[in-house]
Amino acid sequence: MPNIAPYPLQVIYRFLFVLSLWFLPSLAAGQNNTLQIAIDATDLPRKLLRATISIPLSDADHNNGTVALWYPKWVPGSHGPGGPIENVAGMLVRGPNGNRLTWRRTVGEVHRVIVDVPAEVDTLTVELRYISNQPSTNSMGHDSFGSALIGVVSPSTIFLYPEGMDNDAMHVAASLRLPETWTAATALPASSAEEGAEGANLIQYESVPVRTFIDSPIMCGRHHRTFQLAEEEGIPPHRLHIFSEAASALEVHPEMLELLRAMVTQTARLFESHPFDEFDILLATTDVLPKNGLEHSRSTFNILGQRAYMNPKKLKGWDRLLVPHEYLHAWCGKYRRPQGMTTSDYHTPKETELLWVYEGLTQYLGELIEARAGWMSEEEFKQRLEIEIRAALHQQGRQWRSLADTGACSHTLRARSLFWSRLRRSQDYYMEGMLFWLEADAIIRTETNGEKSLDDFCKGFFAYPDNAPHPLGFTRADVVIELESVLDYDWDGLIVQRVEALVDRFNPAVVDTLGYAVAYSDKKPNIPEDTFRRVKGLDALDSIGAVFDLNGTIKDVLLESPSHSAKLGPGMKVVGVNGSTFSENRLRDALKLSTSKGHLDMMVVNGDTLETRQVKYDGGPKYMTLEEKEGAKNWLKEIVKAAEPAS
Repeated sequence: MPNIAPYPLQVIYRFLFVLSLWFLPSLAAGQNNTLQIAIDATDLPRKLLRATISIPLSDADHNNGTVALWYPKWVPGSHGPGGPIENVAGMLVRGPNGNRLTWRRTVGEVHRVIVDVPAEVDTLTVELRYISNQPSTNSMGHDSFGSALIGVVSPSTIFLYPEGMDNDAMHVAASLRLPETWTAATALPASSAEEGAEGANLIQYESVPVRTFIDSPIMCGRHHRTFQLAEEEGIPPHRLHIFSEAASALEVHPEMLELLRAMVTQTARLFESHPFDEFDILLATTDVLPKNGLEHSRSTFNILGQRAYMNPKKLKGWDRLLVPHEYLHAWCGKYRRPQGMTTSDYHTPKETELLWVYEGLTQYLGELIEARAGWMSEEEFKQRLEIEIRAALHQQGRQWRSLADTGACSHTLRARSLFWSRLRRSQDYYMEGMLFWLEADAIIRTETNGEKSLDDFCKGFFAYPDNAPHPLGFTRADVVIELESVLDYDWDGLIVQRVEALVDRFNPAVVDTLGYAVAYSDKKPNIPEDTFRRVKGLDALDSIGAVFDLNGTIKDVLLESPSHSAKLGPGMKVVGVNGSTFSENRLRDALKLSTSKGHLDMMVVNGDTLETRQVKYDGGPKYMTLEEKEGAKNWLKEIVKAAEPAS
């Protein structure tokens, strides 16, 4: 072996990576269908990733002396063209002899590059460098992250492929080099692991289809612990992998482990089949990486705060929802997927209008499993319903934009609107989609007197026979047909009314079907502040039609409300109420006095001006709530009951 000591370490690593490409496994038949990639994560603590990619070319890839390569643009789970190509910080393309080849962007399409390639060349080598931890609106869930002791590698961030690729026909043989003492967890099957130069760890993975490779994030770090979660016979192996920058943060409270096992068990009872042979929950509990999450077919990628799973009683809101939601996506969104989202590459635009199924049904089932597995109480489930019904009633954007359109425009709505958010609408296919599926569940239970439920729909729609294609696309018609197989009902009409039509106001019929009624009280509902999606600040939407933060800044205003009539708007700051300086208590007192006074007097800062506003209102404090109807069947109690083992 030559003496390589005098050479810089990065030169050694590059030599080893090029060498490792020779030994990566390839398919015995059709070797030209195997792309090889050597990922170097040794600089991930410094927020840099490198990859060397060997791309086989077919005759069809050549076009008059050029080859088109794509950087993944439409990555599954992002629901939009969010491939973070802006974070690529190095791209060299070489021919078989190591000679550099010229490349250029396609006009109007930065994710597509054209390489000048002689016709006889059958392999390209691409060296990529990627900057992790960068701001990215549409790609947070499939981005890469790194810090001194922990990291996440999303394969799509360091990948290029030929334009004509089919992601099921082309395979990837990958290797991963990690910093010294680091380990990794992923759904990718490893074929070998060894300690290389300077103690760096080298892992070789088995050849898999490109679809599987892109769908398999890798979590890595110095501190790692694994827990087994599957308990009942017939449930495939489930593993929880925890990574953290602190060894002490790898602990999981025993009660939390039981809740996770109950989640796995209740989900198995809901679907009665699994679209995977094993499953890995990748969880980073860290204070140095941003909270995050994304669904995958045989794993989930999740980042929560340090020690998030060490106190189940403090696990609330989005933190509690994350893992169940991403886990349920293995069935809804990854296995069964809207037909227009089952593309065979990562540049063809996806049709996202059916996200009210993909995300909406997952949102409902995720919270349902939370309740059935004991993560949340029946009262908390009711509070979540109360919050979402109220939000839907105040959603005024439905007058011009349907719920289906929020799915069709998903990637344009991911960033929060600072002003007038209820007029623009947001990713409403999540929560209003959830309400649709809750209503469908309530209708089935009511019409069959509890003999059937949405559980029956799930068992049929997500059934996974041994020979099932993965993913298996569905259309709107398929959803209607499966619902009709459970209950003869005008499901097509319900979808039109709730999802596709423009309406002045949300129809809260689901409340009545569940055995409740929408009511209003002068007492604020006792909903804990950490409840998911609870309106933060001083909420007066049901009375004067506005929300204020605790400093008096107006966060939102409803059209045709008393606040709107008084020309109040988001961003203005109320500094005085009824002749006194603003405070939360003074605004509440002013609402109480409105019953006798008939209005509220406000002093408002609007930009550089100080203005007076009179809000004409005499209704006093007013808050929406849900009241159980006397004598009516309470289906909510039935819905959240834990499922028993099949007899």
